[in-house]
Amino acid sequence: MSSQKLCVGATVRVSRAKAKAAERSREYRIEQLIEIEEGTTLYKIKCVSEPFYRMVSKADLATRC
Repeated sequence: MSSQKLCVGATVRVSRAKAKAAERSREYRIEQLIEIEEGTTLYKIKCVSEPFYRMVSKADLATRC
């Protein structure tokens, strides 16, 4: 992935090693970008089949294939 920020509305997958296989197979939509430090952004993501949001870093995401 590039160093560019992903946009709200983009469809992504979770790619982190600790994620369960079910989490990695689902598609998530980026709902909000939250800057926590200079140059550090967290992504608030949501899957339509889940009632909750997840907070992940860019390193934990892969763009949809």
